Order: sequence, then structure tokens, then C-alpha cells
Amino acid sequence: MRGLIASVSGNAAQVTQQSGTTTVDFTDSTKVTEVTPGALTDVTAGSCITARSKEDTQPGSPITAASVRVSPAENGKCPEGKQAPTPSSTPSGTPSETPSGTPTTTTGPGKKPAVQGSVASVAGNTITVNTASGSQTVTVTDKTKYTKETAANSQAISAGKCLTARGSENNGALQATSISLQPAEKGKCNEGGGEPHHR
Repeated sequence: MRGLIASVSGNAAQVTQQSGTTTVDFTDSTKVTEVTPGALTDVTAGSCITARSKEDTQPGSPITAASVRVSPAENGKCPEGKQAPTPSSTPSGTPSETPSGTPTTTTGPGKKPAVQGSVASVAGNTITVNTASGSQTVTVTDKTKYTKETAANSQAISAGKCLTARGSENNGALQATSISLQPAEKGKCNEGGGEPHHR
């Protein structure tokens, strides 16, 4: 679920959505990440990125990024389960934890092409990304918007931020196993593409 944090008391956050207010409970074991504004300098070899284009392109083709989201690799792997590269090698095979049929260049109704994978290199305005389907080039411009995702803790959960939570419902509240925080835009959160309540 996704919404705007109205208040936080102890280990519970009141989150406002279009459909009403939901209580999100969290503990010290809840995984918390926070997305903040970034820059091209945050894109480094071995980090994970999701780059989106404003223009329609064929899957696997180079794209010019309108937005780039950077996140750290976890145990040398990016979220889709791909091994982060070393400068002189490209991982062979697809790790077993990669869900079958998961695209690394995604398109769909209302969605522009996205490239997901681990950064192999950055040279000027060109980012080379190792995806599950091979190497792909992402070009950035002075209009590209950057965000970065970093690990945080429950102290970062505060009123006025956007919250995306995953977990299971219990007595009307969501028991969160993971929480992602983002800055609100003009006091609002885009609820489109919210995460499901159950994982």
C-alpha cells in the first residue's frame, strides 16, 4: 500500500490514502529504505539502476533517460537478482532467484521503456548497464532526473513523507515487513502503482 504519512506514534504510522486512513505497524526488523533526490555522481559501477525513457523504443535498444533511480546492490546483486558485475567480466547465466519471465526492459500500457540492472561503467553522459538480457546503453542529459535509494531505519518514518509498505494485514492494520519512504510532491503522493498489501 502507498500513501501520505499523517502521523507517527511509537511503532505505528497513520497513512492517508484516497480510500481512507490505514495503520501501518513496524518493528526494528522492518526493512526501511528512503528515496531522496540524487545526481549523476551517485551512479557508480556496481550500483543498481532503473532508467526510464520518455520515448518508445524497442526492448534492448539504447535509451535516453528521463529519470534514473539508483539503489545499492545487496550482497552483490540487484533487485531483479542479477549479479553485480566486475569491471572485466559479465555474469554468466541467470541466478536461480530471478523470477522466470521477469523483463529487464519493461513496457506496457501507459509505461515508457525501463532498463533495470547493474551499472558496468559510466563514461560522460553514457551509462552501460548489465541486464539479465545483456549489456544496454543509457544516455543521460541535463534534463534527466535522479533519485537514490538508501538504507534507513524506523527513525526516518515521519509525517509528511510518502510511504510504500509491504506486509500482511492483522486486525485492520498492515504489519509491515518492508517500508520505502519518498518525499511528497506538494503534500501529495502518487498512489498509482502502489504495492500490494500481501507479500
